[in-house]
Amino acid sequence: MPLHTAPRDERPAIGFGLLGYGFMGRAHSHSLHSIGHMCWPSAARPVLVAVAGRTEAGVAEAATRYGYSLYTTDWHDMISDPAVDVFDNVTTDAAHVEPTLAAIAAGKHVICEKPLASTAADCAHLYEAAAAAGVKHLVCFNYRFFPAVRLAWELVHGGELGELYQARFRYSQEWRAAPGPLPSAAGAQAIIACHVVDQARFLCGEIASVQASISSPVTTPDRLYRGGPIDQDDVVAMVARFDSGLLATIDASLVAPGRRNHLAWELNGSLGSVAWSLEDPNILKVYRTNGGRTSGFTEVITCEADHPLVAPWWPSGHVLGWEHGHANMLAHFIDAVAGDKEVGPYGATFFDGLRAAQVAEAVDESAETGDRVEVAPASVPAG
Repeated sequence: MPLHTAPRDERPAIGFGLLGYGFMGRAHSHSLHSIGHMCWPSAARPVLVAVAGRTEAGVAEAATRYGYSLYTTDWHDMISDPAVDVFDNVTTDAAHVEPTLAAIAAGKHVICEKPLASTAADCAHLYEAAAAAGVKHLVCFNYRFFPAVRLAWELVHGGELGELYQARFRYSQEWRAAPGPLPSAAGAQAIIACHVVDQARFLCGEIASVQASISSPVTTPDRLYRGGPIDQDDVVAMVARFDSGLLATIDASLVAPGRRNHLAWELNGSLGSVAWSLEDPNILKVYRTNGGRTSGFTEVITCEADHPLVAPWWPSGHVLGWEHGHANMLAHFIDAVAGDKEVGPYGATFFDGLRAAQVAEAVDESAETGDRVEVAPASVPAG
């Protein structure tokens, strides 16, 4: 049989423009390539149009390596390109606001890495601009998109745990514990506390108030990052009370030797409990109170066809990895853009980025004053 030309992919294209080409740029680009052929059929396919970065040699190499057709050292050029439908901002925290606002003004759908901005005021500006413009918006709280986390969400919101009594959330890493150069000026609040706060909100609802402490046992004022000062928050710990009355402990640490990337939580309710850890991401531990003499935590491998977010991937028992959270997240966003669907409640919108920032500011105030601090009230998100 002779070779034939493959049928044309008739799905509409959604063009991506990427700002930043480091660790997160690589993760997003890898995910977009995977989505193109794994999420099949789908409402649209991602096309890697352009990448922008500060250094010409670096961004040119990234364009070739990651598969973008165009590159530039001026992100304004990318925003003005009509082939770019989605502006994906994965660059440094300090460059989240101005380029993203410009992309919104140009009518682009927008994705932004966490934290959305360094202040709640800037987050509110971004959220209000995106809502007013009618563009889709996503903050990259990618851990929402692990099958085990989504299954836990379904159990909680489906009432299968009953009334939640207590919850514990933690995110621990070790990279500030060892001496030597630091990879970032950002501390625990900006790097990991926002992730664990978002997990708490996603699973348990809005946080009403916090009593918090911050410490810096390792990062002294004379420890610098590229000659400049760094955030003095190695450890953040809080007791959070939710709108529902639920009490939870939430902590984040960058000085936990042996913990490379340990996001973990446990929820306890009247009908059972669930527990999960990013260090064993495919396992959701589930306990039901009516288990009888053999009751105990069951380890559910969340890689079956009837589990959420698994369908595009592999056969039974073929586990997923860290990168699949990003792929599932970006596939969800593409579907929202193509079908004009809401990004929430599964995806984190700029409203969720704002709420994480408002919690962070309440934590800072509580740590400074020693008082329990109310989190700024939430408004109903639009779209």
